[in-house]
Amino acid sequence: MENNQEVKKKRLDLSSYGTVVAFLCLEVLAFVSFYLGHSYLLYGILSVVLAILLVLVTLRQINKDGITSFAFFLFPLFIFGLLTALSGFSFASLGGISIAETVFIPIGLTLFALSGYLSSHIKTFKIQTALMVIYGALALFVFINLVATMVYYVPFYTLIYRNSYIVYHGKPSPLPIGSMAYMLYGFQIKEVTLTYWTLFPSLLFTSVIALFFIKYKENKRDFLIYLGFSILGFVSLLFTISKITLITDVVLILGITIILLCAKLNKSRRVIDGVMIGLGIIFVLFVIFEFVIAQKSWGWTNGLRNTISQSALLNRLFIANRFSNNVLVIFQDLFSTFKLFGCPVGDYGFNYPNGVPQVISNLWIFDNLMSSGLFGAIFFIIALFFALRRFFKYIAKSQDLDANKYLIAGFVLGFFVLSLVLLDVYPLVNSINMSPFFISSPLLISLFLLGYTYHKSSEKVEEVVSEPKEEKVDEIIAA
Repeated sequence: MENNQEVKKKRLDLSSYGTVVAFLCLEVLAFVSFYLGHSYLLYGILSVVLAILLVLVTLRQINKDGITSFAFFLFPLFIFGLLTALSGFSFASLGGISIAETVFIPIGLTLFALSGYLSSHIKTFKIQTALMVIYGALALFVFINLVATMVYYVPFYTLIYRNSYIVYHGKPSPLPIGSMAYMLYGFQIKEVTLTYWTLFPSLLFTSVIALFFIKYKENKRDFLIYLGFSILGFVSLLFTISKITLITDVVLILGITIILLCAKLNKSRRVIDGVMIGLGIIFVLFVIFEFVIAQKSWGWTNGLRNTISQSALLNRLFIANRFSNNVLVIFQDLFSTFKLFGCPVGDYGFNYPNGVPQVISNLWIFDNLMSSGLFGAIFFIIALFFALRRFFKYIAKSQDLDANKYLIAGFVLGFFVLSLVLLDVYPLVNSINMSPFFISSPLLISLFLLGYTYHKSSEKVEEVVSEPKEEKVDEIIAA
């Protein structure tokens, strides 16, 4: 009896401590979701504190086989971060950051993913609460940005003042008014590009997915909250509508539609795999084709480029747009030292080989070539492959509510897909400081969620169901 009481006391103490750490997880998620510009050092320190506490709480619960499997995702992610930190690109692009801040790049990426994995072992950590916190902090951030922009401009200013410029001391602004917006960047309201600004309301709008799974009569509070989130995201995109946001809206609606179709078709694993494999094949073929036509040293590719340029549609799709043009530049001389290990140190925009401003593609998968080199980009793709593979298994087999599973799908896939359109590494209009992909706060949130789904994808049904049966047996014996 005494031994049993001691065990119960230990479990009670551990459970209480786990509740505190679960609450800390929510606080960190809220803080990171409420984007604060170049606060990566602070995010990295938080990831260390959170990971240490989670390890202390969940050490006895971690399955060795599970953590070994998780290493297939964690190890290449760490190598990607390490190669990024060692590259001179990170030092120069962030305005001459210190060595300490650079070190926290791989630490932050890895430990946020690890924290997501460990948090899934805590029974008091509820993913529906975590998602509410993430979207709530993001909604507050988007609301502040919308109000700040509307204070300076009016709704639909992107159309009204599309070709107008602001004159600063006799000099016109770098961008037209229709391409700028205001947002909370760090602890100040600053002028940023509309492309960068649009990413956050677009991510917020993915909260509309929850409305298709939460029944209003059964859960009015959550339904109304997510309805408010989605309306705020929609209004933000509507008031700043432009050519780029129209493209974003199409991509966003198409992605949400695909997620809902996969959910409604009996949650068929084959349907989900088929859709994602099909989209993956299309993307890989596009990348291969872009790589081929970028090789100017291959004589026969000149004829291929000429053939494409003669067709208005093909030329617009593969060559004559800002994405393809920059990607073609990145793919040139891909196997040079410059591309293998990332951009070396040099004066910003002057001493970099090929010139950084001309090489940046605004597509994260290719900009990784700048920050971590070809090897780093490959390691990140490997990490993403293992994470997404388990992620789709989580959607098909997890015991989590459909609303939670597909909200995670909307946020994670939404970020990676939208970043192929909306990633702007030069967010500040009047500054040359960059905001590379690897310090993006939505990336850290996505890694946390992927870490959570990694464990949940292989988790067996909880044995909590057996407790009432034991109580009934005790009652029968007592009788």
